Amino acid sequence: MSGAHVVMLLSNAYRPDPRVKREADGLIQAGFRVSLICWDRAAELSATELIDGVEVIRVQGVRSSHGLGWRQLFYLPRFLLKAIRLGASMHPKVVHCHDLDTLYAGCVLKSRIGCHLIYDAHENYPESMRIYLPGILVAGLRRLESSLIRKADLTITASTILGDLLKSKGLKSVTTLGNYPCLSEFEALDHTHLQKSREDLGVSANQVLVAYIGGFSRNRALLPFIEAAALLPKVEFHLWGDGHQRPQVEEAVAQHRNAHYHGWLPVAQLPLYFQAADIIYYGLRKDDASAVYNAPNTVAQAMASGTPVIGTDIGDLGRMIRDAGCGMLLDELTPGQIAAAIEKLLLPEFRKRKGSRGLTAAVSKYNAENVQKKLVTLYESFLAGGKEN
Repeated sequence: MSGAHVVMLLSNAYRPDPRVKREADGLIQAGFRVSLICWDRAAELSATELIDGVEVIRVQGVRSSHGLGWRQLFYLPRFLLKAIRLGASMHPKVVHCHDLDTLYAGCVLKSRIGCHLIYDAHENYPESMRIYLPGILVAGLRRLESSLIRKADLTITASTILGDLLKSKGLKSVTTLGNYPCLSEFEALDHTHLQKSREDLGVSANQVLVAYIGGFSRNRALLPFIEAAALLPKVEFHLWGDGHQRPQVEEAVAQHRNAHYHGWLPVAQLPLYFQAADIIYYGLRKDDASAVYNAPNTVAQAMASGTPVIGTDIGDLGRMIRDAGCGMLLDELTPGQIAAAIEKLLLPEFRKRKGSRGLTAAVSKYNAENVQKKLVTLYESFLAGGKEN
């Protein structure tokens, strides 16, 4: 049913959010009309904007910030009320809620205007909040999700592990759409361009560059990675990102001459540095309950770049690396084990073989083009009254 109006709800400012953008782009290309109501907590961006055909409406009258923990309860309900008013005025055919913190608004809109409701779970939200909230509030979030999710007509997860969990609880209309990049964005770059980017980082052609590119949330094992630099003084360790661990990362890299932090990497530059790196590291702490549900963008981006990955053997991270044969999996993330995995990948032919396997898997399976086709098929079947999982 192309031409149907879809309103997406999102609790960040859409700079844009990569997963949301890929899904919106796929729907736009299939002929749907897509509007996005999102929360610009610091009122930093345009209040309204048209981005690649998506009508973006940013709620800016509710000032807040990320990482407030339980104090967000003073602000989130006010955003949701504004989102409900805006959404109701648009009379969409479908409301597509990104993550649990927008699902209440979607349920109200379904009840009020009779629209279809899709819940898009980017992560196991209650478990991801465990590091910010006391246990009683985490338990409350689990109960809230269990109640609201049954009002959704279709649930989409980014993680196969989370999808399996929801199905085990009796939900039938559940499907998984992974966080995979557009292959066209990761087409092989000119060797001269790649070499210039390495030179700008102070990395010579015969040195090995190991990179971490991603968020610095508390479930990322970043400090053991940096400490591994002391065991491999001839290897270059570079990090891009931001988040809760930034002060610790900055302090740690200052202790090692071959470790460097470069701040946040703009989305447009991701393909360049994923391909400029020789090895990508993506370590998740196993003692964090949310890690098993992590849907790793980084691994799929490394695959699309033909760059091998070192990661934790947990959740979709382990499933993807094992399925593609594109890297090294570790049970424990100590500096010694990380360094040992890097040493194995110092062999150029072994490294090339692992990277090539990842690229093959990206082309055949782990790419946004496949995800977009599946999303459109789901929407069309869903709106036509059928079911597809």
